[in-house]
Formats: sequence, C-alpha cells, structure tokens
Amino acid sequence: MGIDGIHKPGGTPPKLEPGGTPAADADFKTSLEASPSAPALPLDSALPLDSAGAPSNALQRLDAGQISVDEYLDLQVNEAVAHLQGKLPPNQLEFVRESLREQLNEDPVLVELVRRTTLGAGPSGAGPSR
Repeated sequence: MGIDGIHKPGGTPPKLEPGGTPAADADFKTSLEASPSAPALPLDSALPLDSAGAPSNALQRLDAGQISVDEYLDLQVNEAVAHLQGKLPPNQLEFVRESLREQLNEDPVLVELVRRTTLGAGPSGAGPSR
C-alpha cells in the first residue's frame, strides 16, 4: 500500500542534481539566494536593535527607568504595526495590535524573549513581573 503515489506503478522519481539534491530544492535555493533579505542578527542577540545595530530607543528608555516593561511592549507593538496604518481600517488595526500584545503575554516562547530582553531593565531591575 502506498501513500501519495509512493510505491505505485507509473510514478516518476524526483530528478536529482549531480550533488544528489532534488531539482526542486535547487530551484528553491536559487530563489532564496536571489531574493533580498534583511541583514542577519547574531543568534544570541535578544535585544531589539535599530537600523544602526544599536539598542532601540525604547529599550534605552526602559533601561533608564523612564518607561515600564508594559509601556515598552506597547511601544514595540505600535512599531510593529506602524506599516499597516492607513492600510487597514481602525478596528482591524486595533485587532492586530491587541492580538500581538496578547501573544507577548501568553506565548511561552515570546514571554521568554521578553524576559531575556528586559532582564535587568527598568527601575527595579527585575524585568517584567509575570
């Protein structure tokens, strides 16, 4: 018994490149190499960076104790949806904003990233209170 055409008569095997990579994979890799991409960030960097590679202004304000972690997260969400301003109706934009903010509070991976980013930041130095 075959699944999705595997081991059924009449099926054609994938075309292999000289290195053993299927042709579709080679086409995909070529399209990735040709597409523009954002500059890579260090994998160990959990800090949000500005275009010059420096910590974001909001993070500096958080470190200085000028804003709370919740205010910092609100600023980050607003920055994330800024490109949608004028492209979505206000009620949909607010839904996206609320959904992002909710994910920052509930998704375990995002909660951990927030904790790492804001660790030692803010007036108490304790990071987010969760």
